[in-house]
Amino acid sequence: MKMKKIKTLGSSNNRGEVTGIVFLGGGQLLRKACLRAKLMNFEIKVITSKRQSIEFVNNEMLVDFLIQNDISYCLTDEIRSKAVERFLGNSSRFVFLSIGAPWKFKLNEIKFVFEDRLFNLHGSRLPQNRGGGGFSWQILMGNKFGFCAIHRVSETIDEGEIIAIDEFLFPAQLRKPIEFENFYVEKNLNFLSDFFEKLRANFAITPIKQSEYFSTYWPRLNTEINGWINWTLEPIDLEKFICAFDEPYAGALTMLNENKVRIKEVCLSPQDGYFHPFQSGIIYRKSKSWICVAIHGSTLVIEKLYDNAGRNILDSVNIGDRFFTPHYHLDTSLERVFYNSKSLKKRAD
Repeated sequence: MKMKKIKTLGSSNNRGEVTGIVFLGGGQLLRKACLRAKLMNFEIKVITSKRQSIEFVNNEMLVDFLIQNDISYCLTDEIRSKAVERFLGNSSRFVFLSIGAPWKFKLNEIKFVFEDRLFNLHGSRLPQNRGGGGFSWQILMGNKFGFCAIHRVSETIDEGEIIAIDEFLFPAQLRKPIEFENFYVEKNLNFLSDFFEKLRANFAITPIKQSEYFSTYWPRLNTEINGWINWTLEPIDLEKFICAFDEPYAGALTMLNENKVRIKEVCLSPQDGYFHPFQSGIIYRKSKSWICVAIHGSTLVIEKLYDNAGRNILDSVNIGDRFFTPHYHLDTSLERVFYNSKSLKKRAD
């Protein structure tokens, strides 16, 4: 981050020293960022949605974490509300940082509720890779570049000026979203610590305007809708697809003997030879801890197989059984999903 020390922060008005941070959102990184900022003697507040407040990280709900660590919080599904205004009170010495906030912010909210000091932490390259989908898109595309980026929040998603950025590489051995997330959290926690130091020192931020002609956007994903396996994919693409819906998600979906099942922990192994596309999905070999499935041109080795109730059913499958996905599931898997502060939606607000 390139910054020069002056007396203003975030706007043309002289705000003076930053003494507090209001975090908006939820997730593992928000919790760690709260603790790190608290150790640096910032006053900490959190605004979160009811949906995010009951999400578990390390077997602890966010609301319990906030209570346990004596952090003031506000639960709301409407960001423009009297409850939020009362909660914020006099926030002239605060900055506002979204880490997975579920709300779309309107211009009057950005200016008058958050006094034009609302920023967002984005986990991928900007202006490329705007939007959501977590690390699933990154795994599907085989992208190993990681980014820490803070940008101003604007009415249009992820288009605000970048005020701090850093780049890193994810280790080559990472395959699942949870592995990407854990590595990302530690990188971004250090990045945020540096940003907090700049805030405490009252350094001004030199913004970088995003170049629209480089921009790309990827929508949110939902495992139950988008996670159905297309067994006609090329081997590498098939493996990436299943990995993209592995931990912390419920697992990629398909059918086995008329039952919906979930697949995790896979790898490719071409040593058994080439298989015809019509053989795709057939379980042709089985051991105590894995099964071999024919796919076009290779073998997919599966180590974890669950029924829809989450029970491990790897031992109960038979050689000769076939995984398959009906066309109507493949068609609906291409539908775009939307989330708001309350839940999953099928359409935009």
